[in-house]
Amino acid sequence: MASNDSRRLALATVTLPSRNAPLQVIATGGGRRQCWECQRRRIVCDAVRPVCGKCKATGVVCPGYEDKKPLTWLAPGKVKTRTWKRKTPAKKGETTATKGSPQAIALAKAQREQKEKEAAIVFGRDLRSDMCDIVEATVYWNDQMYPDFSSKQLDTSPWIVPVRYIQYMPPAIQHGLVSMALDHRIMTTGLRKDDPAVSDLRERFHQHRCTAIKALNEDVNNERRRGADLTLSGVVVFLYADLMSSATCHNWRHHMSGLYALMDMRGGFLSVLRITPYLGPILLFMKIIEVLANTTSPANDQQYPLQSYKSIEEIGKLYASGYYPFLPCPEELFVNLVRINRLRNLVATGATVSDAESPRDAAEDLLERIIEFSPEAWAEKKDDQKDRFLLMAKVYQSAATLFAISSLQGAGALPPSSGWRAVKKIHYGRLILLLEESYRDNLLKHCITWPLIVAGFEAKTGTPAARSFVSRTLAEESKGLGVYLPMGAKLTLEKFWSSGKNNWDECFDEPNAFVM
Repeated sequence: MASNDSRRLALATVTLPSRNAPLQVIATGGGRRQCWECQRRRIVCDAVRPVCGKCKATGVVCPGYEDKKPLTWLAPGKVKTRTWKRKTPAKKGETTATKGSPQAIALAKAQREQKEKEAAIVFGRDLRSDMCDIVEATVYWNDQMYPDFSSKQLDTSPWIVPVRYIQYMPPAIQHGLVSMALDHRIMTTGLRKDDPAVSDLRERFHQHRCTAIKALNEDVNNERRRGADLTLSGVVVFLYADLMSSATCHNWRHHMSGLYALMDMRGGFLSVLRITPYLGPILLFMKIIEVLANTTSPANDQQYPLQSYKSIEEIGKLYASGYYPFLPCPEELFVNLVRINRLRNLVATGATVSDAESPRDAAEDLLERIIEFSPEAWAEKKDDQKDRFLLMAKVYQSAATLFAISSLQGAGALPPSSGWRAVKKIHYGRLILLLEESYRDNLLKHCITWPLIVAGFEAKTGTPAARSFVSRTLAEESKGLGVYLPMGAKLTLEKFWSSGKNNWDECFDEPNAFVM
């Protein structure tokens, strides 16, 4: 019996080695019963010492059977697990957002928006070329800006057209159009200025603007291209692009001076209009900017008011040749703005108005023309939208009347009599009501920027409700059209309202372009 027990004990503790294999011994007590690798893989270890047979069969270095797990070397970046750390308890006063709670939902939304913003700028400028921006701007204009502008027109306009054949345009026009599209996108996104997406758009805007300036300078310095139609068009595109942005809108006078200098090389405004009538749309755009900017500039610091007066007949015909976007002002009233600007300038500079009449007679004659204008007769000539055109004619008639009285009184051409105060009171009350009616119309609300500015000047002595209406509407107009100018007018008027100043030139004490 004892011999059998001894035999079983020997078989349990010793295994016979193979002919070529080294002697391996099974654990007989003490230490771990499984190697660390088999424990990690959750398999039954054969407990062979010094190297586990299963580790050897799979080609794994056996970590052994020690009570403490030996250190294992890993290649850099191959760490699979990390030491678990106890979470730091929340500080006093802090609360943990429970899943599904309003705090958790808000936090998740903020994190998602942050990831979207970061993803929007992952592909930076290194992966884009100028042509990418040019093509993208063309698509943006044709798919976003053009349909939006077209849907807000009272009539078909030769100025609102899709962008075509941009690949054949000179670089100055290409990059000018890109900067316009980028600035429009910035104005209409509604994002904060410090938003990463806005920062990227603004960077691209300035890059394309600088490229357009460089290309335009090369065209102007080249004698062969200096007086070309495309060079004039490039300056106009650049003027439009700069007027859209708050950072560049104050440069408009430099572009206007450059345009006049280039046209003088071709014989002047009238010569260019006569020889190249197909340039009529860009010439009228230039004149509209000039005339309306002069209304909101000091009387003695206007842009070419006398030259425009000498071309008043041609300007009137050009203005009547097509509907200008967002400016349904009757041509009779528009040319009277040219006359008012000229009279203001002559009086402010001490020049003689006429041998036959005094400044006061000339001012009263102008006001008589404006007041006697018939909105009904003008609207009746329209083929469509007669009611809307009638409303616009009344709006611009009252605005022109108020502008004439206030600006000419400020220049000293018209006395501040009780009679003119009564006329102003009547037309101001009428204008506010007409503007409120126009604002409720989705088409007309975008056509009243200049009348709103005039009403804003008169609102200094009006009610807080009227000032609030003017301020709010100009801000909405700026965002709706994607241009800065109405916002600039709002800031100028609010500054005037809080000041102790009263007359027109004190409100608009520097040259301003607020309508384009």
